Amino acid sequence: MEVFQIYTLSPLRNFTYILRNPDTSQTLSIDPYDPKQIETFLEERGWNLDFILNTHEHADHTAGNEALFHKYKPVVYCHPGGIGKIPRATRPLKKGDRILTSSDRYLEILDTPGHTFCHVCLFLVEQGKQRAIFTGDTLFNAGVGNCYRGGDPEILAQTVLEQIYPLDNEILLYPGHDYLESNLKFTLSLDPSNQEAIETLKESGRLVKDQEFLTTNLGKEKKINTFLQCVHPSEDLKANVQRKSGLKFKENDPKSFFVLLRSLRDHW
Repeated sequence: MEVFQIYTLSPLRNFTYILRNPDTSQTLSIDPYDPKQIETFLEERGWNLDFILNTHEHADHTAGNEALFHKYKPVVYCHPGGIGKIPRATRPLKKGDRILTSSDRYLEILDTPGHTFCHVCLFLVEQGKQRAIFTGDTLFNAGVGNCYRGGDPEILAQTVLEQIYPLDNEILLYPGHDYLESNLKFTLSLDPSNQEAIETLKESGRLVKDQEFLTTNLGKEKKINTFLQCVHPSEDLKANVQRKSGLKFKENDPKSFFVLLRSLRDHW
């Protein structure tokens, strides 16, 4: 599968993705933001836009739908709860559905509530192996989505800890926003001796700002993302979370630790 990450220069630092299955020449846009940017990208390659998939209903993930629909008439996919909320969406997707399919590659849908209750993520599967995951606002580099606008942190904790944490370390992460630098600083505020986070922040700082971006895998995320450390948090991390929150949490309860982390991130 051909995967293109497009940084949108939006105030919320959104990523849009263009995926093309070379077996079928069909093309999909995940969370289109700037229709002109996407049109230029497609026209330079002589490609059509066959499908749009919106990971959820928030406007920064659907802003390009209307204009792109008028130009290309793509099929617009989303979570069943997004029908009627997302512009031009007519095709609901449930867990396990496959799109952009050919004989040995496809995208598989995950039902991932928490940031909102109309959220899906997608596996990229090739030759029977999960190669990447597109996470919208569920999981970011070194962080997770907030729950301010129609979400629930306990449900998000369940989604992340049960559906994403157990996945193979080699799976690449393609999130909906570039929040890496800010999220790493949050990690280091709670775990200042996290050498992997320190080195990743340095590596990020050497990139051309707003032009170059790190692509991590889940193995790296489990080292730099405190929300993926809730199952086995270090003693330093637990002590700093308790000190900064002023609250006690249940030992051996990853969900309550996750919710406490999310609260700290909300006010950080």
